[in-house]
Amino acid sequence: MTTPGGASPGGAPAATAPGPGAVPPGGPGRSAPAERAPRRAAAGAAGIGDRALAALTAALTLPILWMGYGTDIDVPDVLRAGESIRRGDYVPSRPPGVPVFEAVVAALDPIGGHLLINLATAVAGGATVLGIARLVRGWGHANGDLLAVAFLVSPATLIAATSTADFVWATAFLVWGAIWLGRDRPVPAGVLLALAVGTRLSSVLLVAAVLLADGWDPAHRRRGVRAALVAVPLGALLYVPSWLAYDRSAAFLDTAEGWRGVANNLGRFAYKNYATAGPALLVVVAVAAPALVAALRRWGDDPLLRLGVGAFAVSEGLFFVLPWKYNHLLPALLGLLLWLGATRRNRRRYLWVLVAAVAVNGVVAFRPLAPDEPEVARAGRWDPALVPGLLVNDIGCRLDAMHHDPPPYNRVAWPCTLKPMRGAHDDPADGDRG
Repeated sequence: MTTPGGASPGGAPAATAPGPGAVPPGGPGRSAPAERAPRRAAAGAAGIGDRALAALTAALTLPILWMGYGTDIDVPDVLRAGESIRRGDYVPSRPPGVPVFEAVVAALDPIGGHLLINLATAVAGGATVLGIARLVRGWGHANGDLLAVAFLVSPATLIAATSTADFVWATAFLVWGAIWLGRDRPVPAGVLLALAVGTRLSSVLLVAAVLLADGWDPAHRRRGVRAALVAVPLGALLYVPSWLAYDRSAAFLDTAEGWRGVANNLGRFAYKNYATAGPALLVVVAVAAPALVAALRRWGDDPLLRLGVGAFAVSEGLFFVLPWKYNHLLPALLGLLLWLGATRRNRRRYLWVLVAAVAVNGVVAFRPLAPDEPEVARAGRWDPALVPGLLVNDIGCRLDAMHHDPPPYNRVAWPCTLKPMRGAHDDPADGDRG
């Protein structure tokens, strides 16, 4: 007896199980009898249901989201962008802007301030969690519930999902766009993928990964083209106000400098990946490395594998060029989890260990290094310390700052939230993302 995606009752995926991207016997559009039985079993597979996932999301986010707008460096600028939208004179928070999220802030801030904005963001986080579970299940694999929980308990997710920040909004739109594309609904899929791009312009690379993952199967290319024909012009249209705000010039695409040379970028890239993941997660992923590599042999048969690898690769590639905030690695975490879901390591026992490894970095962290100069580091010095994890530290920073208006560039709260990766520093004046 098999469970969804060719998994054994213990959750191990069978390498020969066809995913939704594979053409079944009898040609495109027809399901083989042997394939229908596992899919019927998906609805009744044991695991954490949608209601329980939603309840878990609420239990983890509600105690945090009331603690002010959050520690992100861009909070003050996003609030000003929302105010400019209400005035009818849009000024992006930073080039090229995050128009979809800025519109959300413009609508909600006057009504409920940080509490309502953060609550809406937590709902977006919950939609992402439920979406991951459904995407894994719908694209032919088991244990989507535990992969979703692993994404949820990441400190980067919990911080982003309880703050005035756009990260989980973009992820939610992307995941649900992939779900609707897999359901052969290219128009709503295209709208959702366009909203992902309108929430973060860098999501265009992830949208390409979604379309490639599904469209690798010739039978699905038509729907991918139709989704792209919706997503591309709509996504571009969302940035017209930003283009107008920059006097109809390409200056709206300028971003802050992130490249400081191969060695410097590589060092920041590696260290921030380490600080975001934590040593426990790196060890657990290293155990799965042979399975991750072996799964690549099924590239042509498994759309979930293609999406996981593609999302992980483009996210890490972009982060190498612009190694800024650790929240920028959320799509990389999503891609890694989907990739793991398409390997023989997709077993519930291993995934529970994975969940614990992801969560522990929010509680306690090991910082091996400290930068020689904060904000403009050129090297690191050996300074080992066991410190509060990303989430615990961020909550402390928010409690200290929540009774004050966000200062320019969040120059107090933002350096505070970086202490687990660089230590405490006396001069937070710069506020650079690097």
